[in-house]
Amino acid sequence: MNQSEVNEIQELNSFKYAWYRNGKYSVNVKSYLTLGNGKANETETEEIWEIIPGEYKHIDILISDKKYIHFDAQMKPFYEILDQVNKATEDLSLLLNEDKTIEKIENETVIVEKWEEIKRKELRFLQLVKDSYNEIINIYDKEFHRIDDNIKANLLYQILFYPFPNTGVNFTNEGQFKEREFLSTLFPGEKIVYETNYQFVDNKDKFQMNILGKLKSHTGDFNEIYAQNYQKALNIPLEYDLMMEGEYIYNLDSVLSEIVFHVKENLNEKMLYVCRYHIQLIP
Repeated sequence: MNQSEVNEIQELNSFKYAWYRNGKYSVNVKSYLTLGNGKANETETEEIWEIIPGEYKHIDILISDKKYIHFDAQMKPFYEILDQVNKATEDLSLLLNEDKTIEKIENETVIVEKWEEIKRKELRFLQLVKDSYNEIINIYDKEFHRIDDNIKANLLYQILFYPFPNTGVNFTNEGQFKEREFLSTLFPGEKIVYETNYQFVDNKDKFQMNILGKLKSHTGDFNEIYAQNYQKALNIPLEYDLMMEGEYIYNLDSVLSEIVFHVKENLNEKMLYVCRYHIQLIP
């Protein structure tokens, strides 16, 4: 180990990443989805998330209404439903683990009560308009009764509350995080298990952590439902794969400054989902 590497590790040992002061972040999500029919759905949205630290390991999040920068007009009814769904979780109280990941949703009861009110006052009309809307709303209704698990498995929340390695005498500037699982976008209801490696790189007056992730396994009924059905429909081989790469920037005062995170799920060149998450601290 050369002197510059020693100095870098000493600097990182003094870096104590924590959510310790209020901050607002712009959360921009840009995605591309195609399911084999030759037509791609491209979407770009933006929200403002206000992070309010509480007592030890407690965090409140206030989320603004979603702004649609680009979307498919044919998807408008679905987005209207999704906007109402999101209102139920626009105020979150979280308990974090020691590694900065989410341990628990603390206001789960309040969220479910709010969802019931939204469903009764805002979504009942759409349920009566079209059976397909009713089916979508009923799916979300079931998921709200597993809201703690679903938020923890939501990739956006996993990206913002990404694990951070312990600093101290045993710290190394590269390593591996434990396996995690998230809810697939390409295959709704399917949980994907992935593993990630981290590496800290020199970035002048900031700390930078780079992430590379890959598929570990998939769970549930993937082979019985998705693989067989899609393969019959498309008559082509299906080999699910996952790619992740992220860049985390932290200020020297231990504040998360910016995240750029790319994810790609694909079965083949005709069935793929690509998403870029760009999260920036608002000065």
